[in-house]
Amino acid sequence: MQRSWMLYGATGYTGTLIAEEAVRRGHKPILAGRNAEKLRVLAERLKLEWMAFPFDDADSLCKAAKLVDLILHAGGHFDKTCEPMMDACLAGKTHYLDISNEITVVQAAQARHRQALEQSILLIPGIGFGTVASNCLARYLCERIASPVSLDIIISPYIANKSTGAAQSTLETISRGAYVRRKGVLVSTPLGTGATRIRIGNSEHSVLPVPSGDLEAAYLATGISNINVYMTVPLHPIVARLLLPLVQKTLSWHALRKQLNKWLNGRASNTVKAVDTARHSWVWAQVTGHTGETAEATLETGEGYYFTASACILAVEQVLKQRLAGAMTPATAFGADFVLQIKDASRLTSPTG
Repeated sequence: MQRSWMLYGATGYTGTLIAEEAVRRGHKPILAGRNAEKLRVLAERLKLEWMAFPFDDADSLCKAAKLVDLILHAGGHFDKTCEPMMDACLAGKTHYLDISNEITVVQAAQARHRQALEQSILLIPGIGFGTVASNCLARYLCERIASPVSLDIIISPYIANKSTGAAQSTLETISRGAYVRRKGVLVSTPLGTGATRIRIGNSEHSVLPVPSGDLEAAYLATGISNINVYMTVPLHPIVARLLLPLVQKTLSWHALRKQLNKWLNGRASNTVKAVDTARHSWVWAQVTGHTGETAEATLETGEGYYFTASACILAVEQVLKQRLAGAMTPATAFGADFVLQIKDASRLTSPTG
């Protein structure tokens, strides 16, 4: 008998893709969110149950969590919404997954690790493109180097359609600057610090350290104490080092971010661009051992949002058939090869071009 689960934030761009992928794979999740009319339209199209409730109502969250075995949370901003949802899942003895990529969300899950063990549930944030891909690749390489001491990750996403929620999360992330991990500790740096050119195979890429949840998740999956997570950027490193600290300072003004978020909401569109199947996302990682030996690999995938939808449904299936508990990362819960189950994903031991 199929166990029940709920998709919260189902009417967002990513949530809708996840709902459609769930139906394609034979699932019947309960669709949930804050907008009753949007939920009704989507649920009627997909022939699914739905329920609307406000996110700031703890009683409604707890009642919803008790209805199902698992909640997949796709309604950001995650640094504001993850903790109430995790707490509701703990109260309902309900597994929790989300598609976030924020350091604070991974930390919030870890802070509830003991409670999750006691309730025999899993808390796994980051079931999306960046974290799943980097986490599985880092775990794969870590298992091939004795006594690893450093890890470098480069993420280069191909995104055909950037959601409004993702754009708003990017504004918040930029306003906080960047992070690196040194001797097991997260160290804050101004955005743009550490921008550089890195050669992978026959190609050079401009990259920038970013404060993504991969920094926390990779540490938990590998135990490596020195980690850099970079994103490819269309800026020369010198320009990035000069310009981006000013951008960070400007976006640190709450009033400005509020206006920009309002503007983004006004520009939200249901128009979806066609996915260019000739393009791909990729993640490269290199692990260095204490004697200087290295191991590197590249993971190539398709478009980022479609990767996320596929990863989410595979993760739901894994959680509902396993008997694991606690706060975990994708790779610690499902293994380094989990990512290879996702459509269009392939791992290469030679660098990408």
